[in-house]
Amino acid sequence: MPTTGKLWLPRRAVLAGGAASLALIRPAWAEPPATIASGKTIGRGQMLVVSEDGSGRIVALDSSSYLGPHKTHPNDVIVVGSYCGTRILAPMFTRGVKAVIATDAGIGKDNAGISGLLHGETIGVPVATIAAMSAETSNGRETLLLGRISRANKQAQALGVEIGMIAYEAAARLAKAPPGKSIPTPLGNEETPKVVDTVGNGRVWASPGTTAITEKIPNDVVCSGANSSRVSSDGVLRMGAKGSIANDAGIARNNTAVEGVALLEEKGIPSAAVATLSARLGEGFSTWNDGVISVLNAPAAKRGVKVGMPAKEAARLMLA
Repeated sequence: MPTTGKLWLPRRAVLAGGAASLALIRPAWAEPPATIASGKTIGRGQMLVVSEDGSGRIVALDSSSYLGPHKTHPNDVIVVGSYCGTRILAPMFTRGVKAVIATDAGIGKDNAGISGLLHGETIGVPVATIAAMSAETSNGRETLLLGRISRANKQAQALGVEIGMIAYEAAARLAKAPPGKSIPTPLGNEETPKVVDTVGNGRVWASPGTTAITEKIPNDVVCSGANSSRVSSDGVLRMGAKGSIANDAGIARNNTAVEGVALLEEKGIPSAAVATLSARLGEGFSTWNDGVISVLNAPAAKRGVKVGMPAKEAARLMLA
């Protein structure tokens, strides 16, 4: 995460970071596979085969958005550094998957960060989540290497997955599940990006994520339902947006769920995140209507944005 500049974070993030470091004092599980031992990010667009044997594979990606071009199989356990929303996991369920591990994103408003865990239980797919602060967001290797299981649905529990277990141990147990089968899972009604306010010649957009807007919007601010990781900032830069607000998704280890806020500071772009318990992940309209600012960068602070401010007020200040 960039160390230059000033990133305003809530005190709870600092305290949680200390707790996360304590979580690394853990029982001695089996040694992690060499493929994840470095803990480094896998890379944009890449999928890593962590292990493979006669029963199938364990594969990992930094982001679920990178899944598309990669061939997966019903014998795969898929691990992603993304949050465990139904919409995020739907393509995996549709392809057919043995099991899934993702991050709980601090649970989120109305359990939006773990909705895929509950949906997986309904359709019979083992799903588990790691605690957001136990590993870096958008880092598939670290999700496995350091991630601590925070929740597991009944199918995952039946395979021996336990709360507090290191994720790579959980993945090994999930690999013992029978092959999955294709379960067509609709993405649901994705919000259509919509202009929700205008200030001068600038507009505020509510969007489910940063991939939903394909045009250049250099005078506008985006209120996104996505997390505020580097993947999110990539989208903001692609759009050429004037500013952005997304979800802090539980902050995560090394502040990686809000890394994009700092990366946009390097480009001089005001950016902020709303507390995961204040707005529903995946819903830009909830970010706009319900969100309360938890993290911001220096360019946003110069425009008067503050921690505890409603997202609506912050977005308008970014346009002013």
